[in-house]
Amino acid sequence: PMTGSSATSSASAGASSSTDNRSASMFASVFGGLSSSLMPSSAQPRTRASSAKSAEAAQPAKPAWMAEMEALDDEKGVTCAVCQEGRTFQPSELLGLYAYMKKVTIAAGQGGATGDIDGTVMLLSLPMSLPRSSVEAWFRKARVAANALEGSAHAITAMSAANSTSSGSSGRSNHFITTVSAGNAIHCSCHSKAKAADRNHPKAPKSEWEGASLRNSRVTCNVILPLVSTKTSSVPLMSVENALADVNNVMANTLGVRPKSTLWGCLHDIRFLLLRMAYGEALNADCGGGSSSSNFLLALYQLYTADMFATNAEHDESPEVAKHARNLSYGFLVGEDIVDLPTFDRNLNSRSKRLERGVAESAPMAALCSILFYNVEDEIDSGTKKGKCPSPTSKAPSPTRQWEVNKGKFLAGLIRCAGHRHSLGLTDSGCATSKGLSAGRKNVEKTRSFADWRKDDNRSQHKTTMIDDYGQALRPMITLYAVFDQLSKEFVVNDDDESTEATSERLAARLESCYKAGDIEELLQVAEIAMSRDLICKYFEKGCTS
Repeated sequence: PMTGSSATSSASAGASSSTDNRSASMFASVFGGLSSSLMPSSAQPRTRASSAKSAEAAQPAKPAWMAEMEALDDEKGVTCAVCQEGRTFQPSELLGLYAYMKKVTIAAGQGGATGDIDGTVMLLSLPMSLPRSSVEAWFRKARVAANALEGSAHAITAMSAANSTSSGSSGRSNHFITTVSAGNAIHCSCHSKAKAADRNHPKAPKSEWEGASLRNSRVTCNVILPLVSTKTSSVPLMSVENALADVNNVMANTLGVRPKSTLWGCLHDIRFLLLRMAYGEALNADCGGGSSSSNFLLALYQLYTADMFATNAEHDESPEVAKHARNLSYGFLVGEDIVDLPTFDRNLNSRSKRLERGVAESAPMAALCSILFYNVEDEIDSGTKKGKCPSPTSKAPSPTRQWEVNKGKFLAGLIRCAGHRHSLGLTDSGCATSKGLSAGRKNVEKTRSFADWRKDDNRSQHKTTMIDDYGQALRPMITLYAVFDQLSKEFVVNDDDESTEATSERLAARLESCYKAGDIEELLQVAEIAMSRDLICKYFEKGCTS
């Protein structure tokens, strides 16, 4: 039996042992965890796979909103400058491009005769019977356009202006619209909300277009051109009509009169834009911004809109407007065949003179209409092949399209146009800025990459061929031909936004390569023109006398 003191010491020892055990347990848990973390990976009991699974299991589950965000598709194509959404997330909202629109006034005797530009004079000067050199199907379509125009107010005005120009008068001046863009898009509804916010700002209220210029990368703008195509099928029709009405109002206020035809107003606008780029003019001179690619993007969307206007004209507007535009390229091909005959005599009568001049002046518009309306169709010939109706889902131009089969004739017409403009003393597109006009001169600013051939004294001292003498005058139309050729390879009506942006980039690259050409020979190589130099000079000289 233990004594009292033994029991007390034993109890004290037990308590001390219990305390030590708890302390040892606590330190073991701390230092044990530390030692396990310091152990080499080979000595750890768990594998990496099991650790990864444990880590995944330890992570909290993703919120539902985050899973939905990760499942959303990325926005493709043009996006709104305000909400950063486009057709993918907002298919029912109408998008538009901020743009700057201005008035251009050109005398009829200085390349501004509307009837010559749109081919009216040429079509009405065609013979009534089929020429031996022409294709019957071409002539039949050309006569359809001519018959539709016969007796119309536009035809009477055009022929009157053509006769006055032939008699030596400069004729009345005509007014056009030219538009440029920096390529920034916005929802029409977002613009309306932003306009109200700018107007009601308590400290710094702004007008509609002052606020819009800030959203347009500080580039001046005065109109929103709606991006209308089959991609807008989810957009309410009222939104489209309101947007187009707003554009027509801006055009009417700019011109001082409401345009007679929305289709031809749009086509003239595209022609001037391409002509300005062909002359190497700086498109940012008017509004402070806008690159070649952004303006090619504008041109492509305007072509989509022109196609819609042509369809509407067949049903709602005057039928002759649509027939005129759709058959202009056929009339041009017939006219080019006639004036290219060895037996053609321009001095035979006034009709022959009008035809030759009409072929030269209408060449750019005829090429544009050919690409717009017949780029996905097979070319028609004397009856062995019929034109194929374009498929709304076509994604590539036809290999036997009208431009591709007859590009030599379009090139001849553009060279004639170069000669005709040279004979009139025209050295620019006619869209010069107002800067410098008060001093009696035009201030035509060139883009930076536009090589100045006049500064190359070494080349100018060694000119040995006639085409070198004509090089400066030929340059714009050869460049325009290269642009049309690239456009024909790319253009499909109502293409998707991503493809449209890619096409605009390739067009801009082709234009830049033309700008950088050091002389006319290099430019002809860039444009892939195989026509003999003597024949080019021949067409140019014929254009000078037209």
